[in-house]
Amino acid sequence: MVRKNSLYFLGLIFSLLLIPLSSQFSYGDIGTISVDSFNVDYDIENGNIESIFLDPDFVELIITMDTSADGTIEIMIPRTLLDAKFDSSDDIFFILVDGFETDYVEIESTSSSRTLVIPFFGGDSIIDIIGTDALNPFLIETEIEIPFWIKNNAGWWAEDTIDDETFVQAIQYLITNGIMQV
Repeated sequence: MVRKNSLYFLGLIFSLLLIPLSSQFSYGDIGTISVDSFNVDYDIENGNIESIFLDPDFVELIITMDTSADGTIEIMIPRTLLDAKFDSSDDIFFILVDGFETDYVEIESTSSSRTLVIPFFGGDSIIDIIGTDALNPFLIETEIEIPFWIKNNAGWWAEDTIDDETFVQAIQYLITNGIMQV
């Protein structure tokens, strides 16, 4: 009985010593990073996120990280930031981890976001998530408004209130003065 209790006690002490040691080798990070005014949620196991940024020229989200061991990153990507579509249906993303193509699992897909789980090896530092549609922060959408007087002239011409020659003269005036380009 004494031997059994001492083995139990020794096992308990050994277990208590192992718990702090194991936590030193496994760490993670959970958080949200704002990318071009969109929140990107993540949960990384065995690593820390350094940055997440969008490269609209290459239609990709680039994640830089510091990893200690093999692990995974779960990332929720807003569709307005980056998406992969084909004929208006969801398509697969192309994922590179340190330059090598990697499989991933899509665990959730909603009308506003897609959530991916991507595996990586210890020491990996860059994940590229390549889609087909990305937000372009440099593109400023402008509303094209046709001036009222042009609408009037076109209306008069359509109603035969003015003849073809007068309408053509108005268009030539717009081109000559750089108002309209052909």
